[in-house]
Amino acid sequence: MRSMIGALALAACLGASTARADTVAITVTGLGSGFNYWQGTYLLGFEFQANSAITITQLGFYDSNANGAPQTFEDSPVGVYDITTNTLLASATVTASDPLTGFFRYAALSSPITLNTTDTYAIAGISGDNYYTADVPLNATTVQVNAAITYVNPAYCSCNTSGWGESSSLVEPGYFPAGTGLYGDFGPNFQFASASSLPTVGGVSNAAGAQPGVAAGTFASIYGTNFASAGFSDTWGNAIVGGQLPTNLDGVSVDISGTPAYVVAVTPGQINVLAPNLGTGSMQVTVTTAAGSSAPFAVTSLALQPAFFVWPGNAAVATHVDYFYAVKNGTFQTPTVPAKPGEVIILWGTGFGPTTPAAPSGEVVSGSYVVDGVAVTVGGIAAQVDGVALSPGMAGLYQIAVQVPGSLADGDFPVIATVSGQPSPNWVSLTVQQ
Repeated sequence: MRSMIGALALAACLGASTARADTVAITVTGLGSGFNYWQGTYLLGFEFQANSAITITQLGFYDSNANGAPQTFEDSPVGVYDITTNTLLASATVTASDPLTGFFRYAALSSPITLNTTDTYAIAGISGDNYYTADVPLNATTVQVNAAITYVNPAYCSCNTSGWGESSSLVEPGYFPAGTGLYGDFGPNFQFASASSLPTVGGVSNAAGAQPGVAAGTFASIYGTNFASAGFSDTWGNAIVGGQLPTNLDGVSVDISGTPAYVVAVTPGQINVLAPNLGTGSMQVTVTTAAGSSAPFAVTSLALQPAFFVWPGNAAVATHVDYFYAVKNGTFQTPTVPAKPGEVIILWGTGFGPTTPAAPSGEVVSGSYVVDGVAVTVGGIAAQVDGVALSPGMAGLYQIAVQVPGSLADGDFPVIATVSGQPSPNWVSLTVQQ
């Protein structure tokens, strides 16, 4: 039953993540009259502009194994340059272990880059001992160029700063030969997402009580757009390894003023995290997906932020001491028994503040981590608090053992916890029945 309570608490922070299918800049469907080729180490590249704001997420290099010329694929450095400002924007080394899409292997960028529609860019890669293509017809049947980009010069060239292609180091290509663009030599490539796919953050609040802001060791919900593809859902259930909580779930991560949060779950419009150790005051929350990073969202970080998790009808997540649900019968499909006057029950919450001893950040806890000074009222009547502690085998989940006031009649009553003068929300209720 304890594991079911844990699942319920996490369900109150429900979410999921994205398995994105990025768009390929160049799709090669075959060699046509061209052929696989090798003649020393060459710098290969092409010059282009973005027709709309795009975010490059992966850099790739041609693998002839997929196109009829088996070879041992060697590491190939690939870079993207802004040749308007002479700046290397991003680079990666493509290896034989990187996934294959079409005829190209792709390495993901740890920090995707967004291109504008005014500058001119170039992608370049070192062939090493890898084959590349030669004299491939640039036409609609052999090579398709994504409509989001345009070649400034429609020639895919072998070139470096001296004007010819031999090079063993990645440099900004400075020479693109004039030509008709009827034929090309293909090496590097890239995948990208529309900038409109970037995540946006619209709000951050306590995942249980919906109070705005964050607090250390507290479950928080982040609301926005483009966190995940439609219909995708995942939680950290299979991502906790050796008791360590994940800071990246399916390519989604959350940063709070420079400190990674622990990602509980992600959906297209909501991410839930367990906040790391934080100070107090103004903070910036940033979400990063495969498409790139959101603009920072300003929040206030508090020392604590007590709240009870809730079931349908704003009923507090509460159990009897045997961990069976203490909730109004009919709330769930299976029969349940509400709390009785004078009975000791367990309420489940988050944000009750620092423990003694201090709980480790980012770990499932074992042992006793207690909180003193918690007061609870039910229907405005003080309830005896028998103890408050983090739930063993969980992270960020507090158990609050209280005795229901014996003078209460049957009914639904607001249940409020107060810690260091900070109350939990007053709209959460507990059903009491003789």
